[in-house]
Amino acid sequence: MGCPTCRGIVVSPRGQNGEKVCSVCGLVLAKTPTKTQSCTQWIPEWHSNWNENDSATLKEWLTVLRTVSCQLNLPNFPYREEAARRIRKEKHTFAQSQKFGKHKRATVAALLHQVLRQYDKNRPIQEICQQLGLDSRLVMKQSWNLKKTSIQNQNDLVNSHRKTATDYLFDCGPKLTNDVTLLLKAEQILIEIKRIGGNPIALASGALYHICKENKSEVTREQIAEAFKISHRTVYTNEARIRTYWTAIATKNPIFRTDLSKSV
Repeated sequence: MGCPTCRGIVVSPRGQNGEKVCSVCGLVLAKTPTKTQSCTQWIPEWHSNWNENDSATLKEWLTVLRTVSCQLNLPNFPYREEAARRIRKEKHTFAQSQKFGKHKRATVAALLHQVLRQYDKNRPIQEICQQLGLDSRLVMKQSWNLKKTSIQNQNDLVNSHRKTATDYLFDCGPKLTNDVTLLLKAEQILIEIKRIGGNPIALASGALYHICKENKSEVTREQIAEAFKISHRTVYTNEARIRTYWTAIATKNPIFRTDLSKSV
């Protein structure tokens, strides 16, 4: 088959969609049907966009962020999106804190200042405030408040992974006794008295001392204090607290005392 225009050789397929074209002049002679492939379109996650689950307060914060970032001529990515990600991550703090809620524009300006520094695009606060018509002292104050809030959230995360009284019990208890029954009874007490609160090390030592006294064990208060690295007075005080609380529980629910005496 030749090209009717230049008599050149027709090549099939050659075009982008599988057409028959002339190899000399490029004339398209006929189209070859091709199978269409369906694929899922990837849609990036934009933190600054609203969704149906967002609260009115969060939408207000994101609106302020968009306005301020436009006034500062900042591109959407990565600066505005990183700021929006932080707002979503700490949305409860932004929603509940009056010191942030009263000065949303100043807070967002301080947040964008921190984000720019994070990406080595430092822009002085004075320059940002001049462009936005804000008080530089207020923005600096909000920047400091944001830093304190971020540090506090990090500390809360660390605290959530701290060892419990039960952890300390099984760390230090085996140094004092090989009787697993005593440790299991002390653990049962710690489970039941979670609500009284207190230092986990002190509670673990008090629970173990209480069980050792009830079972007439040879483990002394001084030995427990040495193993847990606390004072013997602390051991005594916490044992007294646990004894009082545990007695109240056992009086209201005798089954606790029965189950404890039978635990192995």
